[in-house]
Amino acid sequence: MDMQYGTSKQHEVRQAQLQLQRLRRLEVRGTNKNPNCSIETTSRRKPARRLRRRIGLLILLFGTTVLYFAYFQAYKTVQSTIQRQHKIANLARTQMRAVTDTRNTDQEIRTFLQADLVEHPNMADFLSPKLTSAEEVINEAQRIHSMVFQNLIGKYKRAVIICIFNAPNKGDNAILVAELALLQQLGVTVVGTFEYTFSKNANAKQRMNLLSIPRGRDLVVLVGGGGYLGAFPKICRNNLKIFINYFQESELIFFPNSVSFLGPPEAILASSALLARYKRRCTITLRDRWSYKWFVKHFPANRILLVPDIAFAIGSVKTIQVPTYDILWVKRNDWEAQKDKKYKCIPPFPPNVTYIIEDWDNDWIFRKLPGKSFVEQMQFRAWVGFGILGKARVIISDRLHAHIMSVLAGKPNVVMNSSTRKGEHYYNTWTAGITNTRFAETNEQAVEQALQLLETNLQKSNNY
Repeated sequence: MDMQYGTSKQHEVRQAQLQLQRLRRLEVRGTNKNPNCSIETTSRRKPARRLRRRIGLLILLFGTTVLYFAYFQAYKTVQSTIQRQHKIANLARTQMRAVTDTRNTDQEIRTFLQADLVEHPNMADFLSPKLTSAEEVINEAQRIHSMVFQNLIGKYKRAVIICIFNAPNKGDNAILVAELALLQQLGVTVVGTFEYTFSKNANAKQRMNLLSIPRGRDLVVLVGGGGYLGAFPKICRNNLKIFINYFQESELIFFPNSVSFLGPPEAILASSALLARYKRRCTITLRDRWSYKWFVKHFPANRILLVPDIAFAIGSVKTIQVPTYDILWVKRNDWEAQKDKKYKCIPPFPPNVTYIIEDWDNDWIFRKLPGKSFVEQMQFRAWVGFGILGKARVIISDRLHAHIMSVLAGKPNVVMNSSTRKGEHYYNTWTAGITNTRFAETNEQAVEQALQLLETNLQKSNNY
C-alpha cells in the first residue's frame, strides 16, 4: 500500500511540474497573461488569432487595392491633361501653318499663339479675324476654348449648369449641346441642369431640386451661355440669387455671353453688387469685344475674359441634306427683331432664284419632341436647327446662331443685326475674315450679297 501510495503521489507531483512548465512556456510566448488559465482556455485562442491574421491580410489587400485605383485615376487624369495640352499645341501649329500659307508670319502671331489668354484676355481676338476659312476659325475657337476652360473648369470634378434657356430657338439649344460636349471633354461630370425661370413657382421648385445635390469644393457652378445679360436684369438677378445662396463654397463661371439692353444700361449694374458680394471670385466670359469692354469697365471686381461663342465646341458639322432652296432667310419675329419698318420690306429676288423666308422659332418643334427630360429635347432641337439650315445653299439671318451654325456647317451666309446688334459685334470680333460670310446693314444689301454668294457656290458645284 505504501509503495502504491508513493507511486501515485510521485505521479501527481510529476504532472503538476509538467503543467507548470507548460504555463511558463505560454507566458513567455505572450499568449497567456493569466497564470490561472488552463490549457483548454489558451487552446481556444488559436482560432481567434488566425482570424485576426486573416482580417489583417484582408485590410492590407483592401488598402493596396485602394492605392492602386487612386494611382490609376491620377495617371488617367495626368494623361488626359497631357492629351488636351497636345491638342491645344496641335491647333496652334495648325493655325500657324494656315497663316503662313497666306501671309508672312511675324513675331506678333507667334507671341499670340503662345500667350495665356486667361492672363491676357485682351489678345483673344487677335488672330481669328485674319483667318479666311470656316475650318480655320472653328479650330481657333476650339483652341481658345480648350486653353481657357481647361484653366477655369478642368480642376473640378462636378458641375451644375444654371440659367439654361429652354426655348424653341435653335441657338439656345446648340449652346447647351456645346456646353455638355466641352464638359465631357474636360472630364467634368454634370450633376444638375436648371432652366432659366420667369416665375416664383418655378424658382421654388428649383430650390427643392437643389437639395439633392451635395455641395463641396469639387463642384463648380456654370451659368449657361447666351445673349441675355441685361435683357431681363431683375429676373436674371433672381435666378442667380437662388444658386449663389445655396452653392456659397463653389466658384461661379459664366459661359460666353453678350450684353443685351431692353432698357437703360444702368439696369444691369444692379447685378454688379450681387456678383461683387460673392464669396469666391466670379469669372464672366464675353463673346464679343463690345460686351467685353463694357463689362471690364462696369464689373472691376470680377475676372472678365473674351472667348468665342460656346457653340463652336460642337465643331464642324457635315450634313447629307440636299438643298431644296437657293436662299433661306431666317428672320426673327420675337422681342429682338428690328422695329424699323424698312427691315420689314423684303426686296424682290430674281425669278430664277428659289427662296423661303421663315423663323426657326417653331412651336411644333417646341411641343412635340422625343426625350423624357428637357436636356434630351434641347439636344434634339439643336440638330433640327442644322436640318433647317440644310434646306438652302445660302443663308441670310438676323439670328446670331443661324450665322454661327452656318459657319459650323460650312454654309455661305449673310449675317444681319437684330435690335441688340450682337450679330455685328460678333462678326467684327471673330468671323469677319471668312470668305463666304458677309455682313449687311439693310435688307437690300443682304439680298445682293446673298446672290453673290449663291453665284460663287453654284460655280464651285459646277466645277465638281
